Amino acid sequence: MENGTVTENGQVYSVTSKNTPTTSSLHNFVGVKSRSAVYKKKDIYKRLSIVLAVLLVILFIAFIVALAEYIRASRMSAKLCVSEECLRSAANLKLSMDFSVNPCDDFYKFTCGRWSTEHPNHGWYPHFSSFETADEKVAISVMEFLNSNISSSYPLPVRQAKDLYVSCMDTDTLDRLGYTGIIKYLQKVHLPLIPSFFNETERANFKFDWIKVEVALKKVLAMDNFIGLLVDADIYNRSRNVIYMGAPDSPCPLPSPFKSAIKEKSTKKRDAEKNVEKEKRKAEAYKRIVKEVIKRFSLNVSSTVPNKVLMDEAANVIWNMTADLTELADINSTNSDLQFYKFKIDELQKLSDAYVAKNNLSSKVSWRRYVTLMFENVPNVTLELNSTDYIYVPLEEVNYLPEVAAYLSSVSDLYLELYMWWITAYSMILSTTTEMTDLVQRESEQIVSSTVSRSRSLDCASLVINFMGVAVSYGIVDKTFMSSTKPKVDIMLNDIKSAFTERVQQLSWMDKDTKHATLEKSKEMVSFIGFPEWLMDEEVLEEYYANITMRNDTFLENMMSMVTQFTPTELESLRDETERTWKTDPTTVNAYNYFSDNSITVPIAILTHPFYHLGLEVLNYGAIGSILGHELTHGFDNIGRRFDKFGNYKQWWSNTTIETFENKSQCFIKQYGNFTLSSIEQKVDGQRTLGENLADNGGLHHAYLAYKNVVKKMGEEPKLPGFQAFSNMQLFFIAYGSIWCESIDPESLKSQLENDEHCPSSLRVIGTLQNSHEFSEAFKCPLGSNMNPNKERCRIW
Repeated sequence: MENGTVTENGQVYSVTSKNTPTTSSLHNFVGVKSRSAVYKKKDIYKRLSIVLAVLLVILFIAFIVALAEYIRASRMSAKLCVSEECLRSAANLKLSMDFSVNPCDDFYKFTCGRWSTEHPNHGWYPHFSSFETADEKVAISVMEFLNSNISSSYPLPVRQAKDLYVSCMDTDTLDRLGYTGIIKYLQKVHLPLIPSFFNETERANFKFDWIKVEVALKKVLAMDNFIGLLVDADIYNRSRNVIYMGAPDSPCPLPSPFKSAIKEKSTKKRDAEKNVEKEKRKAEAYKRIVKEVIKRFSLNVSSTVPNKVLMDEAANVIWNMTADLTELADINSTNSDLQFYKFKIDELQKLSDAYVAKNNLSSKVSWRRYVTLMFENVPNVTLELNSTDYIYVPLEEVNYLPEVAAYLSSVSDLYLELYMWWITAYSMILSTTTEMTDLVQRESEQIVSSTVSRSRSLDCASLVINFMGVAVSYGIVDKTFMSSTKPKVDIMLNDIKSAFTERVQQLSWMDKDTKHATLEKSKEMVSFIGFPEWLMDEEVLEEYYANITMRNDTFLENMMSMVTQFTPTELESLRDETERTWKTDPTTVNAYNYFSDNSITVPIAILTHPFYHLGLEVLNYGAIGSILGHELTHGFDNIGRRFDKFGNYKQWWSNTTIETFENKSQCFIKQYGNFTLSSIEQKVDGQRTLGENLADNGGLHHAYLAYKNVVKKMGEEPKLPGFQAFSNMQLFFIAYGSIWCESIDPESLKSQLENDEHCPSSLRVIGTLQNSHEFSEAFKCPLGSNMNPNKERCRIW
C-alpha cells in the first residue's frame, strides 16, 4: 500500500490528508418584523423560494444518501457472520493482534503482538503457545471428567482411568506406602536394595552383570539405558518387523522432571565455558538430589545412612556418568538419507571388539547375549541370528555402539551397578512420597526452565492422559464427531489433496513419470481423523486395555501394570506386519505424518479452537487447513519423498528430479539459515529445519489453493465482525499467523535452535509468508518490504 498503513478496523489511510473546506453559515430568513420589511416584501418572497428549493434539494440528497447507507448497512449486516464461533474468533484475533504494526513489516507481530498479554503463561511450560492453550483445555476437561461421578455403566478402562487418577491424588496413601514399590522393582531388575558401592565387604573383587540388568530394565520399566532397542517395520520392506539398535531413545515413561533437561545437557556442555556458574549450579543441585534420595532410601531400608565421603563420591560418579553418556549419545545429525546398516550380530561384535581393543580395554559387551536375553521367553519368536535376523543400525549411530561398548568396558563394575541402581530408583521416586516429590521439585529449579508447579489435580489428570489417553477420550469426546465434524475435515483434506494434485501437474521441474508416482502416493495416503472408530465399542476398548489391573490406592503399581507390558508387546511383534492404524492418542494436540505408513493422523484434540471450529471456512482453512497441508507435504519433503506409496524406503523419483529438488532445497537452507534471533544472537540451522520449512511452505500454499477452489464452488463467505475492512484472503493469512502465536523465554529459545527441527514460531510465519506471492498480493506489500523482499522466492511445492 503506497504511503499508508492499516488501522485497527483494517482501513487504509494516507499519511497526509486534505482539510475539508469550510462553508459559510446560512442566514436566518425567518426574522423579526422590521421597518424595511414592507418595502422588501417581493424580494423576500423571491429569496425564500430559492432557499426552499435549495433545502429541498439538500434534503432529497440527504435522503438518498441515508437510504443508500441503510441499504448498504442492511446488506453488510446480512453478510456478517454473528455465530458464536465467529464472535469468539473475532474477539480472539482482535485482542491478539497489534494493529500499530504494518503487516508488510512484521506479520508475526501484526498477528501476535498482543497474544502474550492476553494469554499469560502460568509458568507450567517453558514456552506457551496456541498448542499449549489447547493442551490445557484437554487437561482441564479430563480433570473435570475424572472428578465427576463415573458410574459402573462406563466401560472398565474408563473406570480404571478414574482409579489411576484417585490413586495419584491420594497423597496420604503414597506417604504411608513410602518406597515399598521401588524395593519390589529393584528386585525384579536384579539390583540390590542398597548399591554395593556402600557395602565395604562387597567392594573387593565385585562383579556385576550389567547386560542382565539392562535387559530387565527394558522389559520391566520400558527404559533404554545404555542401548536403544526397537522392534518396528523394516524401513525397506514394511511387510515385516525387524530389530533396530543404536543410541538410547526411550526414557522411562514414569514421571520425571529431567526428561528434557538431561537431553539438553549435551549442547550446554559444549557451551560450558560460557556458562560455568550455571553449569555448576545444575551439577550441585543434581548431586544434592542424588545424596538426599540415597539417604532417605537407606534410612527406609536399613535405618542407616552411608558415610558422607562415600555419598559425595557416589554423587560425583552418577553426575559424571550421566554427563558422559548424554554426550556420547548426542548424535546431532542433519543427514536426511536415513540410511541403515544391516549387521549380522557377529559383525557388530567384531566392530565393537576392534574399537574396544584400540582403546586398550577388555570388552564387557556381548551383543549376541544382549539380544538373546531380550527375546528370551517371548511367545512365538525364535531368533535366527545366524541366518535371517539382522540388526538394523542407523548410519549416524553406527559409531555409538562401539563407543558405548568401550565406555562401559572402562567403567568399574561397582560404578556401573551404582549408576543403574540410581537410574532405576530415580525413575520411580516421583511416584512415591510427597516429601520426596517436594525435594526433587525444589532442587530441579536449578536444572529445568519451568519452575512453577501446577495443582496436583491437573498433574494427575495429565498423567492419566499420558497412560490412558484412549480410555479418557471415551468420556470427553463429542459423541456426534463422526457424523458432524469428521466429514467436514475429510472434505477439507480432500480439497487440499486436490490442490496438491493441481500444483504437481503444473510443476516444470518434475518429469512425467515422477509426477505420476507422486500423485499415486498422495492418493494412497490414508488419514486417521479425530479418534479410532472403535472407541465407542466397549468390547474393543476393553480388549485394548486387556491384562491391566488398577486400584484406587496403589499409584506406582497402577502405572507399572501398564509399563511392564510395553516392551513384551513390542518384542512379540517381531514376526508380524505393522498395521497402518492409529499410533497416537486422540488427546494429543498435534498432527503427524508417519512415513512408513504413508498416513496422516489428526487427533480430535487439535480439531478445536484456535485451530478449528472458527466460524468461517477461510479461518478454518488458514488454521487447521495449513496444518493438514503441512502433514501432507511432509510426505514429499527431503525425508518423506524417500518413502514410496507403500511406506518403503527406496528411490522412486528419477535422478534428474532428485537433483533438481536438492538444488531447489538450497534456497530454503540459505533463507532460513540467514535468520537470526536478536534476543539470543543465534542463527537458525537451515539444514536441520529443512523438512519442517518445506512442509510449512507447501502446506500453506495447498491450503490457500484449496480455499480459493472452495470460494469458486460456494461463493464468497460473510465477513467476520470487526474485520469487515479485511478481504477474506487477508483473513486467511491472519488465521495462519495466529496459530503460531507463542511466548518463549531466551533459554528455551536457545535450546530450540540447538535441538529442534522446527524453527521458532515467529520465523515459521515470516519465512513462509516471505515466499508467498499470494500473501504480498493480498496485503499489497511493496517490493523491498520485509515481508516481500526483493530476492528470489523459495518454492518447491
